[in-house]
Amino acid sequence: MIAMAVIGVAAGVYGGLEVRRELERPPTQAEKDAAAVKEVALRWRTRRAGQIFPAEIEYGERHRARRVGIAPQARCDEAVDPAVALVFVNNGCSAVLRATYIDHSRTLVTTVGIAVLPSEKAADKAVESIRAADGMLRAAAFPGTRAAWYRDAARQDDTVGGYANYVLLAASGYADGRKRITADRPKLFALDDTLITRVGAALGEERDPCEVAGVVQC
Repeated sequence: MIAMAVIGVAAGVYGGLEVRRELERPPTQAEKDAAAVKEVALRWRTRRAGQIFPAEIEYGERHRARRVGIAPQARCDEAVDPAVALVFVNNGCSAVLRATYIDHSRTLVTTVGIAVLPSEKAADKAVESIRAADGMLRAAAFPGTRAAWYRDAARQDDTVGGYANYVLLAASGYADGRKRITADRPKLFALDDTLITRVGAALGEERDPCEVAGVVQC
């Protein structure tokens, strides 16, 4: 009985040491990669709105688009047209964040949106479906600003892209609210491509996930 007790104690000590080694060892590369994916996927919650949507975004030849306002978080079926909403619902979208920018001439307005999907695969599938759908991001107007008259009927152009588990959208139009002109010049609204690229870059900023306190555990 004494021998069995000694063996049991020894096994317990050994097991405790193994657990301690496992807890104290540095993360493997595979674990760090998994943590990085999770940290990026949570950035829409862990970062301030002003970090996701910068106050100013440079575009073209030293021009700057200025952020007019940041809209409240919206449901996926509220922030986009019905055809796009259906795509989001079918792919597990959980929320849409939006902000509106005005160009350097103060005549063109762009609403930028970030839709949160459950995975990169779901986001890629949604982007493909949206490109084939008849719909776009809804305009976010802000009373008392130069974007006060920008409504859905004034949207002239749109674009969509993706990064990680996010779908990035933009819809542009005239600040004076004029209705859509079928034969308008697409290049005039090239700003929307730049904006989703810059917002995506902000979301995709490289960081060591193990150094982001309270987000993931390596």
